[in-house]
Amino acid sequence: MNPKRAEVGSLLYEWNGSKEIQIEVGIRRGFPHFQILGNVPQATKEARDRIRLALEASSFVFPIETIIINVKPTHIPKKRISLDLAIAVGILLATEQIPDLASGTFFLGNLGLDGSLVGGKELLPYLWQYKSTKDTRFCLPQSLQKESLPRGEYFFLSHLEDLRTLPHLTPESRIENPNELQTLVWESVHLDPYQMKAFQGLLYAVLGNHHSVLLGSPGVGKTMLHRLLEPLLPETSACERNPVGIWTSSGEFETPTKKKPFRSPHHSTTEVGLIGGGLPYQPGEIAKAEGGILFLDEALEFKDRILESLRMPMEDSYLEITRMNEVTKIKTNFTLLLSTNPCPCGNYQSQNHCHCSLQRIRLYLQKISGAFLDRITIFQTLFDSPVERTIHLEESKLKSILNKRFVFRNERKLADNEERTFLRQLDDASETKQLSLRKKKQIVSLARTIADWNLSPRTKEVHIQEALHYTLGYQWIYSLG
Repeated sequence: MNPKRAEVGSLLYEWNGSKEIQIEVGIRRGFPHFQILGNVPQATKEARDRIRLALEASSFVFPIETIIINVKPTHIPKKRISLDLAIAVGILLATEQIPDLASGTFFLGNLGLDGSLVGGKELLPYLWQYKSTKDTRFCLPQSLQKESLPRGEYFFLSHLEDLRTLPHLTPESRIENPNELQTLVWESVHLDPYQMKAFQGLLYAVLGNHHSVLLGSPGVGKTMLHRLLEPLLPETSACERNPVGIWTSSGEFETPTKKKPFRSPHHSTTEVGLIGGGLPYQPGEIAKAEGGILFLDEALEFKDRILESLRMPMEDSYLEITRMNEVTKIKTNFTLLLSTNPCPCGNYQSQNHCHCSLQRIRLYLQKISGAFLDRITIFQTLFDSPVERTIHLEESKLKSILNKRFVFRNERKLADNEERTFLRQLDDASETKQLSLRKKKQIVSLARTIADWNLSPRTKEVHIQEALHYTLGYQWIYSLG
C-alpha cells in the first residue's frame, strides 16, 4: 500500500526575516512510530505526545502507524518555529480527516493537550518579518485576532475542531495600518541657558547624524536632555521605513511604526548584547538602533572593550561579523549619543566637594580613547549653574521646527566646492592645522548642519566658528594636565 502524504506550510523566524518552510507528512503501515526530521530543536521533537493527545481530545483519530514528519529545507537550523498546528493539520490531511485546504495557507501556533490553539504576541515577529504576497493566508490562534497584523488574509481558530469547517470560512482581511497615534511625551519643560546650549548641540546631532558626548555633573540634566530627543525624532521616509517591526530594550516585539528607534541599553550590557553575535547571529543594540539613536547613559561605566568595539560601526555604514562558516553583514547607520560624569565621584567642577585627584580623573577619562574621540563630532560639558530655568520649550512646537529643518536639509543643494574651500581654510588655520582629516571633515559637516538649522543655503564663517566650538570641546580633557 502506498504511503499517505501531505504537505503544509509554516514559518521559520530569524532575526533578519521570517522564511517559508514546508512540513512534509508521510504515513505508512508498520510499527507505531512518530519521528520529526529536518534539523529541528529538541522542543519540537517533544511535540509528538502533545499532538497525539490534542488530536484525540478533538475527536480526531491518531493513526497508529509509522509517521514521519520532514521539515524542509532540511539544511537550515530551525531555532524558532511553532509547528504543532502545522504538523497536526498535515496528519489530518494525510489521513483525509479534514477537507483539502487552499494552497498558500500557512499554519502557525502550538497546541494544548485539550486541542486548543496556543500562541500570542510571541508569534508577531513571524508574521511581520515575512514578505508575504496579497494571496497569502495565515491560520492563527484566536488570541491574535485583536493584535496589529500585516497585510494579508487570516483565519483565527480557537480549537482543532474548527479545522473541519475551515474550507467554508471566509478569511478576515487586514490592511497594514501601524498605529500612528502621536501623543505628547513631555509636553513642556524649562531649561537654563547652559542646558539650552547643550540641548542645541544635541539637536544638531540629531539633524546631521553627528556622534556626541555630553560630560557633566550628576543632577544637571544630562539624561533628561537626551530623553527629550526621543519624541522629537522625525518620521522615517518610505524608503528607510522598517516594515518588519523592532525588538524593544525589554525584549518585547513592537509592530512597525514610523518612529525612528531610540535605544538606551544599560551599562551592564555585554559586547555581544551591544554588537550582536552567536551562531546563528543574533542582533545587538546597534542593529536595533538602525536609522535612529543609540544612547549610552553613564558611558564610562561601560567596559573599555565595549566602547572600543563601537569605533568601526560609528564610522562605517555596515559591520561584517564572521562566525565559523557564517558571515553576516548588518547596517550600522545610527547616531551615537553618550553622557558621562567627569570623574568617579561625579563632583568635579560642581558645587559639591570632589574627592578625586587629577591623576584619578585622567585615568577615569582615559576610557574614552583618542581614536574613539576622533570619531566624536560634538563634545560638550555641563556643570552646576545658579541661573534660573527661564527658557520654555514645548514638544509640539520644537518638533515642528525640527521637521522644517529636516525638510530644508533634504531639499537644498550643496554649493560646488564648498567643502573643499573650508577644508583648505582649516588646513591653514593655526587652531586646526594639527587636526586629523577626519576631524576637519567633521567640522565642515557640522557647520553645514548648523547652516541647515538656520535655513541658510550656504555655509558661512559664523557656522564654521560655532562648529569649532562644539568639535574642539574634547580638548577640555587634555586641559587637566
